[in-house]
Amino acid sequence: EEISTLSKKPPPGYKQGTKQHVESEPELEAVLSGSLVMQARDIAMSQPKDRGDVRKSRENEEGLRDRRSGEDIVASVLMAAQYGDRQYVTEGESSNAAIDTSKKEGGGGRSLDMPVLTAYCESVNQTAWETNPLPIRDGATTKESLFSIPYPHVQSCSALPSQWPIDTPPVDLDPFLPWIHDVFPSPDGKNVMFVAQNRRRCYNGQRGLRRGEDPPKGVIPHKSFIHIDYRKNYFMRPQSALFQHVPVKRIPSENPEEDAEPRYRLASHEEADEEGMETRFLCRFKSFDPSATPNLSIVGYSLSKHLVDYDYHTYRKGYKFSTTAAGYDNHMIWQSQLLFKCPVPSVFHEKVRNGDTVVEDYANLYVDVIPIRTAPRYTPPREFLQPRYGFHNEIENLFIPDIEWGKENVLPRIDESGRWENIPICMPPLMTSGIVPKGVDVNTRTIPENVADKTYVAFTGELPPKIHKVIACTWASTTFKTRSNRAMVGDGKRRLQEWLEFNLLSGFDHIYVYDNSGAFTNEDSLADIIGLFPPDKVTRVDWPCKICSNRDGNEGERSSQYAAESSCRLRFGTHARWLGSFDTDEYLVPMGEFSSMGEVADELDRKDVKVAVFKSSPAKPRFDLLESPKKTAEAGAFTPTVPADETFLHTYNCNWEQFPRQKDLSHRRKQMYRADYVKLHYVHYSTITTVSQMSEMETRSSGRESWLHRYVERHVHEFDEMKESTMLHTKTKVARNMLSWETRCRQSTLSEGTCHVGFPFPKGMKPTTSMKWNDRYGYNCFLNEKIEDYWWPKLVEAVKRRKEGRSNAALQNE
Repeated sequence: EEISTLSKKPPPGYKQGTKQHVESEPELEAVLSGSLVMQARDIAMSQPKDRGDVRKSRENEEGLRDRRSGEDIVASVLMAAQYGDRQYVTEGESSNAAIDTSKKEGGGGRSLDMPVLTAYCESVNQTAWETNPLPIRDGATTKESLFSIPYPHVQSCSALPSQWPIDTPPVDLDPFLPWIHDVFPSPDGKNVMFVAQNRRRCYNGQRGLRRGEDPPKGVIPHKSFIHIDYRKNYFMRPQSALFQHVPVKRIPSENPEEDAEPRYRLASHEEADEEGMETRFLCRFKSFDPSATPNLSIVGYSLSKHLVDYDYHTYRKGYKFSTTAAGYDNHMIWQSQLLFKCPVPSVFHEKVRNGDTVVEDYANLYVDVIPIRTAPRYTPPREFLQPRYGFHNEIENLFIPDIEWGKENVLPRIDESGRWENIPICMPPLMTSGIVPKGVDVNTRTIPENVADKTYVAFTGELPPKIHKVIACTWASTTFKTRSNRAMVGDGKRRLQEWLEFNLLSGFDHIYVYDNSGAFTNEDSLADIIGLFPPDKVTRVDWPCKICSNRDGNEGERSSQYAAESSCRLRFGTHARWLGSFDTDEYLVPMGEFSSMGEVADELDRKDVKVAVFKSSPAKPRFDLLESPKKTAEAGAFTPTVPADETFLHTYNCNWEQFPRQKDLSHRRKQMYRADYVKLHYVHYSTITTVSQMSEMETRSSGRESWLHRYVERHVHEFDEMKESTMLHTKTKVARNMLSWETRCRQSTLSEGTCHVGFPFPKGMKPTTSMKWNDRYGYNCFLNEKIEDYWWPKLVEAVKRRKEGRSNAALQNE
């Protein structure tokens, strides 16, 4: 692209001043001005709601529609802060029972004198964005209006992901706060890592305008569609800004001897300091010492860094905008996961690395996260890319900082700003999970390096110790609801037990289970199943946060799942070569001469593969292996049920297409990938990679990559299903799938639908529609012979051995 010859002169009308205000309906106007939140806060504080009323408003959500408004939102956030996110109706429970925040006897945890995690909410006036330059926030006024929400139930490092306020977060009151799902230090102790999600995407559901219907005043339609909950979608616009970098310049302190807090102003790239060239959050570090006076002291500051450059990736994908004011951005899947880090002051690196910031299961070192509050940039991202990419910015749709922000826009002091405060810095993940005990050097547990481990070290500067060759992550629960809450499925425990057994059998070194059971109940979990397996093979992470949208006018936003995947990749993938995130109904099966996924991974490294793709289409449960339909018959349907003495692997070994498959559904494909190569993964896609983040100069100078503006992944490999590996997708069938099943199954139809139970062609039979199973139902699927003859018998034997081992252990204990 010959962009250097284009004019850099600002177009007419691009100057400082106030833009024309677009009038909106009164309630939307109140939302955008921030007055609705302030009014609702005052009402909620003066007229506290009964806990039962808050529960009722929460029950309306159910992952489909957030029906809260005004003071209901404020009341629910306050109630979640007091009682915890997961409020279940329990018989005999006192409506006034607050969480016990005292130190647990013998169990450790946060003591009463230790700092409490607190969100300081600041009112957001989006109408101020209509003025160039951006109005300077008055610190004294802002400080007076801050609304603090303490979270005393956050009191354990080992349980931090399960205690963090996620389902009803303070983000609902201050959309500039990052919607954090997980936080932990890097293994070298140099950074605090954050996994956050984009709360705005929870409100991306759309509906079509009816004939003759005009959109509400101030609402932007898209192809005759508008957002179902446009007020919340527009209120959450600041969430999009958090994905964009901001350059800042440090300004001299008026009294450096007494005031150590660094002060910054918004700046252009040319004026910004090197460390402030691309940031979004100020980070303040504090240390707790119970013997000191005062016991909490500020020990350092830093500026955050995104783990990936979201705007640059938008450019590499060929999209014109990273985000829009209208909010029709669901296809920008890399904008779902906000990943950033706060550099730790160097004096604390060793202490954090060794886990010495944690005493009796709570931290004595903390970080505050303060967002830099600027409007989202709705211009093409290439117009404000950092100088390191070598672009001539300011081409056609300009973004000029001196016009947009001015040259004197100094950020308020930290204590005058909305922020997250007292975020505990716990132990590195391997220590927290007990995989590498505290005091043991992880480098003593490493596997031998191979050539592929060092491929991109010159670019990334990262080579963390690897202790596993291939690991798996799964987000699972005892029960779950299918899309749009159509059905409840309750076989989670049984499925997980078999799935773990098979994956350990097939060569995964370690499996991490993000247990989402708490999203549905506080009376059960997957802990007892995971406890059947050795802790050096299977690790449970209690992960009870809910998905924020289970399809409401779009594909939904399964925020809990996306965050779990990023958490697992950053917490544990750092120490593994290959990682796969799979559901417990997906079986990765080594094929051909391979007998383990570790062998498969070695072969992929020899081929310089970084992303390996499995074809996927749901298999059919074999009718002859299921329980009798009479047991669950209802209204012309039945629920396909796998008998207790059968396995899902065997029962579902019935694919509607012969191997190797040609017609799989590409949007259901899954991947295993080099964890040091993929920087952001989104369920089915390696969305951002090391190479996609390289500049043109870095790419060309690498000696192994070729440059294209529109990035195309070249290190991807589709598995040979006969010689390497395949995926068996044992997706649960429910009663609604089986309506009129007898009529539908009498024909032999080689497709996923029509008949949802399987009647496999006999081995060696040529597929034909003329022959019937038991002269009644049409053959409609094919067996995988290696599963049938090799893997299924091995699985049965492994299950038997583990059961006998437990029985022997029980006898010894008696």
